[in-house]
Amino acid sequence: MTESGGRLRRLGSRAPRQHLPLAGSAAGAIVLAVLVAGGFDPMEKPAAEIEPLAVGEAVDLGPFVVTADRLRVVDELPGVSEGDDDTRVLALVATVTATGTTTQYGAMLSESVALDGVPGLAGDDLVPADDVYVMADGTRLDAVQPGLEYEVALVWEQDARADAPSEARLVLVGRTLRESSIDRSMEWLDPAPAVAGPIDVTVPEDES
Repeated sequence: MTESGGRLRRLGSRAPRQHLPLAGSAAGAIVLAVLVAGGFDPMEKPAAEIEPLAVGEAVDLGPFVVTADRLRVVDELPGVSEGDDDTRVLALVATVTATGTTTQYGAMLSESVALDGVPGLAGDDLVPADDVYVMADGTRLDAVQPGLEYEVALVWEQDARADAPSEARLVLVGRTLRESSIDRSMEWLDPAPAVAGPIDVTVPEDES
């Protein structure tokens, strides 16, 4: 699937993401790197403060309200193909709305939904979604407009040498609207896990 409505073959060929500051800006990256080097990880949060995931229930993450519906190997989704011989694609089907009155980037939505501990993903432990697509037409969701509800597929590329999981730990990451210490603008900052828990993965019969 391409942005013009074709079929997805490899996620690696997608266009560069746009990111909202602070997390996506050069200055923000430097600040976060300094904080982590100093022993503060903005993604760390006491387990007692993380709510358990309830599939099918809406979760307010700050900039978005997300309802996780199901996690599947992507060839079961209309308009989206499976990976190639080297990869498979996992897709979380979810309903999403943007809060407030400001358009939010799709990249921030991708960074707000992660899989934890799934072998074969492009990253260690907590891995945000590679990209997000609109289920209705297969186009990449680059901007989430306020007041609209989207059914989307958040996707991850998995190395085909790893087993397709039958269950995965899904983590939804919340943010806080506050004044940036860099330019004093109001931004969604301080990403931290808000909700986490297991979700079943539907796998095609030839991979189960």
